[in-house]
Amino acid sequence: MEHEIIILDGNSLTIKNLIEVTRFGKKVKIGERGKNRIKKARKIIEDKLEKNEIIYGVSTGFGKLANTIISPLGREKLQRNLIISHSIGFGPYLPDEIVLGAMVIELNSFCKGGSGIRLRTVEMLEKLINNNIIPIVPSIGSLGASGDLSPLAYIARVLIGEGEAKYENKVQKSSDILSTLNLSPIKLHAKEGISLINGTHVLTSFAAHTVLDSENILKNSVLAIGLTLEAFDGNIDAFSSFIMNLRPHEGQMRFAKSVLNVLTGSDLLSKQPKRIQDPYSIRCSPQVHGAIIDAIEHSKRLVEIEINSTTDNPLINQVTAEVVSGGNFHGEPIGLAMDYLAIAMTDLGNISERRVNLLLDSSISGLPSFLSEKPGLNSGLMMIQYADVALSGENKILSSPASIDNTSVSANQEDHVSMGLTASKKAYQLVKNVTQMVGIEIYTACQGLEFLENRTISNTLSNIYLFIREKIPPLKDDKIFDAEVYWISEQIEKRSFIKIAEQNIGEILGDGL
Repeated sequence: MEHEIIILDGNSLTIKNLIEVTRFGKKVKIGERGKNRIKKARKIIEDKLEKNEIIYGVSTGFGKLANTIISPLGREKLQRNLIISHSIGFGPYLPDEIVLGAMVIELNSFCKGGSGIRLRTVEMLEKLINNNIIPIVPSIGSLGASGDLSPLAYIARVLIGEGEAKYENKVQKSSDILSTLNLSPIKLHAKEGISLINGTHVLTSFAAHTVLDSENILKNSVLAIGLTLEAFDGNIDAFSSFIMNLRPHEGQMRFAKSVLNVLTGSDLLSKQPKRIQDPYSIRCSPQVHGAIIDAIEHSKRLVEIEINSTTDNPLINQVTAEVVSGGNFHGEPIGLAMDYLAIAMTDLGNISERRVNLLLDSSISGLPSFLSEKPGLNSGLMMIQYADVALSGENKILSSPASIDNTSVSANQEDHVSMGLTASKKAYQLVKNVTQMVGIEIYTACQGLEFLENRTISNTLSNIYLFIREKIPPLKDDKIFDAEVYWISEQIEKRSFIKIAEQNIGEILGDGL
């Protein structure tokens, strides 16, 4: 069973590992090195408390109240008060996978030994994760500095037996869940409350899931444009290595090569092109999708740094035994990355919608109007583009940057915030929209293939087409087809089309994504 457990050491957690926990039920375990670091950091805190040293958030108040000294008798109450007072938020509850991901990221951060929290408290968090206890957390309340204070407080209060959580798919009082599992609520000691709520774990959980889903959509977009090229009878000259090598952006070259690999066996690779030049949404797809690959890679690199970071405050230097105040809780690195990724993925949706438009416009494609055998009597796929454009319109709102905003809080002590949770949350929703849009392109292109005559399509795309046709028959007359489009999108999420393709051609984009 060891292969079903992700060992956390504070340094080696990957996005893939994280999603194996949040979506596929793997368990986590604190590694021995992590335990040793946690205990050593805690010893430093306890030594300083014995000497009655002044430490921010331990023997002082918080934020603007940092100069207020707390007596030794009040230190434990201070930590509990922090959790209770910061549990304020609004809006729909966060998705289970995002909350669980935040808990794993937080647990991993403690393994670096910079927080000063007790091992017993950290092990309680581990137990919540492995028992799939999901705190109920409102989605609005974090400014992304000082970290995700509000949502992390909702998570932390479950450890102390307060609030509600979901257990065995039922929302219950946290105290009842702990009792069922014979677990005692944690009584927070000095420094523990601030360690539990001062970090970027929630916004980073959103970011990690968004990056992984963006990778998946990008790979499916290779298959989508392959199907579109086949149905549109496109000109593949624009994908040639000659052109790519004259502008050697890595993402651009990888995308063009991947499309040609997907088209292996197609007549498009050997026949005279139907058009001298295709419209930009086809001809420039290596340049557009390639830039999106580069944006995803950039975001992935930053997120994987963040999930292996300690982002609370103050932090313990185990070498010098100092407790140092800083700003690692500031969410700007991930906020900016998610705004960038949201813009990139919006454009992936935009260019996909333009290709759907080409397939439906008989004056450009040469195919029947709206891909209907009997246009006029039937509307065919006319309305599918309306839905596509509606998704595109929503994405243009969601991709408006959040990280450019700022409002001073805590009586001007915290005078610049990242809005990182807003940025990550928007990107997460936006990527779900783009999943639908790429699904629309695949659905539309498959209908376009019904009108091909005397031409062979690639083996890879033929297998995907046949897989779809086992579930969805060609459109003959108008019918209700929304469930069919939803099914295509579900297969994108399940990586069904990628698995079919990679049986023929290996990794769609080679090494990397």
